Amino acid sequence: MMPALAGAIGLALILTTVAVHYEALRQLGRAMAGSRIQPRIKVLLVILGCLAAHLVEILIYAAAFGLILRFPTLGGIEGLFTGTATDLIYFAMTSYTTLGIGEVYPTGPLRLVVAMASLNGFLLITWSASFTYLVMQRYWHPELED
Repeated sequence: MMPALAGAIGLALILTTVAVHYEALRQLGRAMAGSRIQPRIKVLLVILGCLAAHLVEILIYAAAFGLILRFPTLGGIEGLFTGTATDLIYFAMTSYTTLGIGEVYPTGPLRLVVAMASLNGFLLITWSASFTYLVMQRYWHPELED
């Protein structure tokens, strides 16, 4: 029962963060297409916008992990972890980015949610990289600048 619930939580987090990312990239694309900002500034804004989207998504995971920890049957986080907001953000960030440093690790059904977070983060990061590549292809022409 608990692994199924963990899987459902992981799926809900994936759907939420994909929606956040989609909307962030959609808004960035629209803003860049309709602006008269210098092309190199457009690229910089896209990179900063993608970073902001990833930070929001990491915060979503950190909040979810904090809520999950209120239910011990869903697992826990062990190691050098005290349960502070900083610890939750750190754990969410290392999971999302697939860095997965071993001094903090999930236990129980929470492992499934964390594995899904890593796959999701990897896909969203590569989505940002692809989007940035397309923006650079369109706007990045340093040979035409003064």
